[in-house]
Amino acid sequence: MSSAFQRVRRQSAATSPRPRDYRGSSAFRVALAAGVLAAVVSWLGGQYLVEAQYREESKEIGNYLEGMGSKLSQDLVVSLDHGDLDAALGVIQTQLSRYPGANAAVLDAEGQLLVGPLSTNTWDALRSHKDLGIPGLHRGRLGDTRAVEWHGSIFGRQESLGTLALRLPVPGPVWAGALFNFTAATSLFAAVVAFLYLSSAFRGVAGLRRVLERISQGDYCERAAVVGCSEIKTLIRDTHHALDSFILAGEEAHKVYVETAIALSKTIEAKDRYTSGHSQRVAVYSIEMGNAIGLPPERVETLRLGALLHDIGKVSTPDHVLLKPGALTDEEFELMKKHPMAGDRILSAIPGLRDMADIARSHHEKWDGSGYPMGVSGDSIPLEGRIVAIADAYDALVTKRSYKPAMPVAKALAILEKDAGSHFDPDLVQVFVAMKRNGQGYKPLKKGEASMEAKTKANPQTELKAEAELPNVEPKSVDDASAQETAE
Repeated sequence: MSSAFQRVRRQSAATSPRPRDYRGSSAFRVALAAGVLAAVVSWLGGQYLVEAQYREESKEIGNYLEGMGSKLSQDLVVSLDHGDLDAALGVIQTQLSRYPGANAAVLDAEGQLLVGPLSTNTWDALRSHKDLGIPGLHRGRLGDTRAVEWHGSIFGRQESLGTLALRLPVPGPVWAGALFNFTAATSLFAAVVAFLYLSSAFRGVAGLRRVLERISQGDYCERAAVVGCSEIKTLIRDTHHALDSFILAGEEAHKVYVETAIALSKTIEAKDRYTSGHSQRVAVYSIEMGNAIGLPPERVETLRLGALLHDIGKVSTPDHVLLKPGALTDEEFELMKKHPMAGDRILSAIPGLRDMADIARSHHEKWDGSGYPMGVSGDSIPLEGRIVAIADAYDALVTKRSYKPAMPVAKALAILEKDAGSHFDPDLVQVFVAMKRNGQGYKPLKKGEASMEAKTKANPQTELKAEAELPNVEPKSVDDASAQETAE
């Protein structure tokens, strides 16, 4: 069935396009971002902790330098008061020898060196100078190291003798050197965890995307595995529920459309007891042929509905033409010939019945192009329309009508064979006739009729005698049968 609500067969894995898997790429991008974020947080957090520990160490060293500087200033007064700079340097060396890395100098009022320093020839100022909240104490950088410096005045008996500068390095945290490795390890761990979690959480996204792609192709039956995080699972379940409801509503609507159309078609047959059940029988024959030639189930269903509705256009035919017991005039026959296009218009207006409209329009077309309403020929006639044309003619021949008795099956099959290649698709006629002669399907050729058919072929006089016994109104060809059927 070509309805928008039909269940289409899934393509094989070899032919169906493989949708791009966005799960891996999305998880990788998010994991990369998580790794970078973890690295930034770890590094900045580590630097903050290093600075905090430096501040604490600097305060402790600053308190110590303040006490040591006060005592050293008093010891330097005598030497500096007498101008003995070497003695002053000796005092400084003696006091600071117990503190590795310590340095000291005495500066004059202009900042020039008077004594020292101990380990260098110059007294370089600290960079990134910051006060520690205690007068004379500050901390900063000296090259790659951090240090705390104390400045205090040295007063003699009459005047200031200079400024004592003491400097001690601040030891860094023992773990500061491992901060880079810790940051790298944290970043890698965060990225791996994020990737694994997101890959697991987004497992259902690819399947859900495949469902949406199939919906765009008209397949509402594709379903995704309910996997991933709880939010993804809920989304997949809701999508499945919406699709199920949509399919159910569509199938119900389609069923209503079809049943309404079939009921309308039956009202035509109800006007004449001889044509009652005609569409149902045509549908049976059509299904038999569809299965015999290997049509897929959805096309067989289309064929069934098209056969049931093939004469629906006759609702537009006036009753005086439709129910006329005798032969139709040329004007009446032209009116009758309009019913295929009327059926096409009726079924085309019903959602999902476009293919059935093709059958209603084409079931009076002929293989040689002499049919109506379009006058198309050969394979230009839809396959389902060619099948229904054979089934329609066969039922008209083998059933009793107001103007004729039922024709023997053998005679009807012979007529179909005679008109194969002109009225009907010869390949389809061959399939249908072979099926009936083999005793298959509804109203097949019975054994007695089969033996009679064999005798007829062996002795043509038998056929002439049999025809003489039949009423004169019995059709000798499908043209006769069609002309008489249009008078129904």
